[in-house]
This record gives sequence, structure tokens and C-alpha cells, in this order.
Amino acid sequence: MKARILSLFVVVFVVFVCGSTLPAQEKVTVPELVARHLNSIGSAEARARASSRVASGNANFFIRVGGTANLDGTGMMVSAGPKLRFGMRFPIPEYPGEDMASDGNRASTGFLPQGGRSALGRFLNSQGAPLREGLLGGVLSTAWPLLRIDQLKPQLEYRGLKKIDDNVWHELGYRARKGGGDLKVLLYFHPETWRHLRSKYTFEIGAGIGTRESSNANQESYFSLTEDFDEFRDVDGLTLPHKYRLQYSGEGRGGASLQEWTFTVSRISHGEKIEDQIFVIK
Repeated sequence: MKARILSLFVVVFVVFVCGSTLPAQEKVTVPELVARHLNSIGSAEARARASSRVASGNANFFIRVGGTANLDGTGMMVSAGPKLRFGMRFPIPEYPGEDMASDGNRASTGFLPQGGRSALGRFLNSQGAPLREGLLGGVLSTAWPLLRIDQLKPQLEYRGLKKIDDNVWHELGYRARKGGGDLKVLLYFHPETWRHLRSKYTFEIGAGIGTRESSNANQESYFSLTEDFDEFRDVDGLTLPHKYRLQYSGEGRGGASLQEWTFTVSRISHGEKIEDQIFVIK
């Protein structure tokens, strides 16, 4: 009798723990997920009115691994339809900031004064899909690809509810119709509000042929870029994030690196006329 009571207790405990950690799987199709997500941004009319957007605010750059830096500056994201430009400025000559853009077809990133690109710039220059597809910046940009699936025709794969840190989110795989390369793209959505909360991009470079003098050539290299979105507020009938975090990590022959940028939005405006040359880095 005691054994049966103990077994029943174990079953109830397991159900309780599992149920509190990962909710019952809701069957969601890709079209349903996209439709609910778009409604979480705003009505179709409100989304259509926002043909252009300018978001500005404060920026911070922080190096967690591979160096030392903690810089405060400013940031601005400008978008018009499928076009996007995002820049951050910091008050030191060695690292004046980041500059990234897409004219809707081509992606580009800026150079540092020394002539090379930053780690973030190299990532986005070698893997152009986040910029070119309008993924970067999430719904903070009018270029967000889930707003224009019919034009881009990406390959979308619903992957179920996933436990991420202490959260449970819907996971959607995204693959560009052209030029996706080996980049793996995962998008995450809140299971109740359907807001887009995170994007994660990863790729790796296989090990080379090492030599006795250079055994490091045998090491594989791993790179990832994670975007997080928070502090959603209503602007002109649209629910948009006002806190945006980018985190880049790299590990391989050159050692380990972990860098973080935070863009805190203080102002968003819609309907401004934006010249096409804004979306080209010269």
C-alpha cells in the first residue's frame, strides 16, 4: 500500500514539475504563428501606415570576454519598406561605433578607422542574410521579413515550444530563399502575446589541416549572434520594442570573444521621407 502511494506521489510530482516547466504543446502551423505574430504588432491598417520608421536613443557597448570596454553612446535605426540602416556611435577614436545597412538587395557594413571591420561587422559582412532579409532589428524595423513573406518566400519551419533559459517560447526556423549559406537562423515568439522576443544566428567553420608547428589549424570556429527584444510599448497603434540587445560570440583559432550592444529607444517616428542614399554605406 505504501509502495502504491509512493508511486502515485512520484507520478503527481513529475507531472507537476514538467507541467510548470514546459506547457502542453500547442499545435501551431506556420501560417497561424505568423498571423498571430503580425496581429501582436498591430492591425493591418496600422502596419500599412508605417511605411518608414526612425528609432533613436542611447547605446552601450560592453565586452564580456576577450577584452575590456564599457562605452555609452547613441544609436539610430532607420527603415523604409525593405531598406534598413542601423548605426551606433561611441566617443573614442579607436572604436567610433557600428554601421550596417541594406538597400533591400545588398548588405554592407562599415569600416573602423584602422581599416578593418569590427567583429560584428565581419559577422554581418560574411553572413549577409540578417541584413539583406531584414531580420536584423526585428519588428523595430519596417524591413522585418514576416511582414513581407509573399515577396521574400523564405523557408519557414515551426519547431515547437522550446525551453530557453527560464522561458518557454515558440521556435521558428528561417532560411532565406537565396543566399542563406550555412547560416542557421532561429526566431522565438512568446506563447501568449506572440511577440517576437529573440533571433539567433549561428554558423561554424570546419577545422583546417594542422601541422606540427600549428596545431591550432585543427580547431573548428563557432560564431553566433543573438538579438533580444524587450520593453514593448504602443507607438501610433503599433506595439514595438524599446530595448534591443545584440550579443556576438566567437570561439576558435583566434580565442574567445563575447561582446554586447544595448540600444535603448527613446523616440520612434513614422512617415518621414527618407532618401535612398541613406541605405548605402560609402
